[in-house]
Amino acid sequence: MGTRIARVLSVGACSLAASLLAPGAAALEFGPNDAFTFRGRFYAQYTIATENTEAESNGTALDPAGAVPSRNGGDLVQQRNFMNPEFEVDFRRLATPLEGWFDEIEGRVALWGFYDGIYDYGPERWRQVLAQYRTHELQQASKGTRVELRDGVVRFPAGIYERQARRVYGRRLRVNEAYVDLADGPWFLRIGRQAISWGEADTIGLLDANNPFDTTIQPGLFIDLDEARIPLWTVRGTYEVFDALGPFSSGFLEAYWVPGWLDTTISPLVIQSASPFAPPPPASAGYDTPDPQRLNIFQQLPEPSTANSRWGVKFQTVIARDYNVQTWFYTTFPIQPVPVLYGLDENGQAVTALKNKLTNVIGVAGSWYSEAVNSILRAEIELFNGEPGFLAYKNLGRAVESGFTRPGHFRRTNVLRGELGLDHNFFVPALNPTSSFLFVGSIVWFWNTDETPQSDFRANGLLKPSAIRRQQEGGLPAGFYNGPYCDNRSDPSIPQAQRQCDFVNQDPAGGFLQATLRSDFLRGRLTAQLTSILTHRGALTFAPSVLYRFDDHFLFDAKYVNTNTFGSINNGFTLGPGLLRDRDEFWVRATYQLN
Repeated sequence: MGTRIARVLSVGACSLAASLLAPGAAALEFGPNDAFTFRGRFYAQYTIATENTEAESNGTALDPAGAVPSRNGGDLVQQRNFMNPEFEVDFRRLATPLEGWFDEIEGRVALWGFYDGIYDYGPERWRQVLAQYRTHELQQASKGTRVELRDGVVRFPAGIYERQARRVYGRRLRVNEAYVDLADGPWFLRIGRQAISWGEADTIGLLDANNPFDTTIQPGLFIDLDEARIPLWTVRGTYEVFDALGPFSSGFLEAYWVPGWLDTTISPLVIQSASPFAPPPPASAGYDTPDPQRLNIFQQLPEPSTANSRWGVKFQTVIARDYNVQTWFYTTFPIQPVPVLYGLDENGQAVTALKNKLTNVIGVAGSWYSEAVNSILRAEIELFNGEPGFLAYKNLGRAVESGFTRPGHFRRTNVLRGELGLDHNFFVPALNPTSSFLFVGSIVWFWNTDETPQSDFRANGLLKPSAIRRQQEGGLPAGFYNGPYCDNRSDPSIPQAQRQCDFVNQDPAGGFLQATLRSDFLRGRLTAQLTSILTHRGALTFAPSVLYRFDDHFLFDAKYVNTNTFGSINNGFTLGPGLLRDRDEFWVRATYQLN
């Protein structure tokens, strides 16, 4: 069946390519007064791994049968066929009487979808995943809106839906955008499914949190940020408050509302070991033990209700003609959920719920040109107020210590995040006599203001590689050390034998440096780019890429992603690029766009 589907899709893709590659292909305008426009972007990408994964990351040594999925150097790890067709209409061209009503009445619908052939014609181990995930990997991936511990048993009052790897990583299709724009004089209104981005996002979208992201593939490194961003059903309005007011000019007020009874979409559940892009640890931890404990990783979705509505307000203006300033307040669901251990369900599975709660975000940002450095400077600071945090003992250890008679809990935190960036154009005639180089660099930082010696927050339940390796070598299972010491290292009453923790520490403050350098060659046909990221934990990523434009419609690009960590086995290993230190890859992509 899978082979048949792949063959049909391949034939369809070839037919589509043949029609699109016809000479003179461009955005299609048709209908009365050319009111309708069709454009789109389509690509096929082939990705191979350039190194083997570590056993403690995506696993090989955990399973003596050798069926635990892993990325081996030279393996196909992705064959992604992506489409993003767009359809637009100008209603004023359709009906002449509408011209007197508004300055603008337009509509837009865009689809978003992909098919990845990894499960159909990739390495055999990925077809085994589909067939054996629950029985072999000892883990069920599920989602629902409610979970509770009642009479010593974890129950799901609103039901439960099991996630399938193919539906997450293999193929998906959705209406990505569907909205109507209305504009007249000083105001603008957009109603429908749309994306909003108020924070900076050069490579990793740490400050860009209005909309959820598809994190099944690392956004910014292995997939474009715009492609990973998930639009929401939103009402959004902008009003020009003033054109000039003393030293202020171009003052705009913007607001939006995502009704919770209509749309509570959050980032999709990442399924461990189900894909070459699944993050560590392996799902089959404990497979070779005499009585392995099965797990149910339950993504608790926000309940559809007005109380779960997301909304925001932003004001922006220009001060003294040079300084672009914005300030905002909005509510959002964090991109990274926190795990909470509940207990055992009726099937004897240990249930860990991934929690998401509405968080307030208060931000200020500015950008200006500085003659001193001949560059554009950018600065931003945001307070994430009430973000769920992870304390290993509070979230997990208490439930284990109670014999699963009471669930774990999470604590809310206040986290400051910010960025200081610089954009600089310069010429190096010896390297490129016709075009300039563009350097985009920034320092992105965070500070958990609630971190104390008595509240030692950890990285969202991420297990240390050393703990997983200990288990692989026949020692105590990874996650065994989840006691009070994890949360309170200053408590002298904790016995010495228990003064260790199996979970990666989340530093109270840290961040990363990111930089991109690019330039155009061959009269704009060839773009060369190098992106690098260095985290405070010692993870270093290089991502060189080249893009060649055959014409305005057909593009070809290639990219290599390489991440390294330095020092001990645990060094550099935390949320972000450090998780990908054994996921180096090279990909080539052919893109066709109607524009």
